Amino acid sequence: MMKHHCQLFEGERTKGRKLERFMTSFVISPSKEESANFTMEDWADLQDEALHILDSVGLIPKGMKKEVKTNFRNSMNVGALHRDSKSGTLHLHIDCCRVDLDGNTNDVHDIHERAMMAAEIINMRHGWRQPKEIREMRKKDIADFCEYTLKKMDRFNVDRYFDMLRFKGYEVNPKYDKQNKLVGYTIDKNASVFKASEIGRRYMVSQLEATWKKLHPTPVQVKEKPVAPVVTPTAKPVHPVAQTPTYTQTRVQPKPEPVNTVFNIDTGNGIKSIWIPNAVKDVFFNEAQLPENNDLATVEDVAHVAMLLFVGYVDAATSMSESCGGGGGSPQSGWSKKDDEDDREYARRCLQMSHSMCRPMPKPRRGYHR
Repeated sequence: MMKHHCQLFEGERTKGRKLERFMTSFVISPSKEESANFTMEDWADLQDEALHILDSVGLIPKGMKKEVKTNFRNSMNVGALHRDSKSGTLHLHIDCCRVDLDGNTNDVHDIHERAMMAAEIINMRHGWRQPKEIREMRKKDIADFCEYTLKKMDRFNVDRYFDMLRFKGYEVNPKYDKQNKLVGYTIDKNASVFKASEIGRRYMVSQLEATWKKLHPTPVQVKEKPVAPVVTPTAKPVHPVAQTPTYTQTRVQPKPEPVNTVFNIDTGNGIKSIWIPNAVKDVFFNEAQLPENNDLATVEDVAHVAMLLFVGYVDAATSMSESCGGGGGSPQSGWSKKDDEDDREYARRCLQMSHSMCRPMPKPRRGYHR
């Protein structure tokens, strides 16, 4: 309907280039705590309030002399609630037609700046956190995961780097020049779009491989100097002397073998040091298997997730399984070692759960529905 409406008034446009897009989209994303008691009427009121404030915000774009505004409240618009699959937070998506009901084009010069100004006004009214504060927090989260992703890569591959970011839930949009050479990329999360240079200079395309090399330093090989040959004088033959057998020789006690082995596991949210009994250590490494369709995880990742479950670090195991491409999913409450369960059997049960947690979530089928 919006496309048809724009085409209906296309002949009346006397200046400016042809419209390439027939609608403009916005996302309003209060936190889960801020929208905890919202009803459908509250979300509808928030949509009306947002469009009213956005229309009232004027701005003089660079190179222009006249203030520009929109008329979205007198345009076709539609709002829809979307729930984030991992956090469960609701976001309000608003799509507005580029041409209002009177046939005038909604000017979208610097619309991102005007939307940010409108968001600040809305947050002040409701006592919510300001978008700049939220944006800085999201930028830090993205930068931390970019560094963690590069650390996990045994070799540098920019496509695999992008895929690992997408598995985390980020939307990655690479930018190519006319020669199809990668020149940049953006990362989108919860309606916040960041250029690589905003996240950090070290994550720009031109610096990305150098950053990976710094995180994987090559061990320095020390050359050993050749040892000069030592000439030992030849000893004169000595007549052997028969030794008298003694019966009070001291027996050397063997050193006690360690009972546990410590493992330092990078979970994606920090390093966890855990102790695993040597009696079951071989179970994790010899029987761990890689789930199908998971190109990001390694057998070692699956074993480490199982070890975290074995010692009771369920949250850390869930975080690590999600960071290496798995669908996550914590075990049900009460899931722990049974009183009469053998350590090796419990280790195998942890491996089965780890295999399930590291299995990628099936992609939702998309199609037309009546």
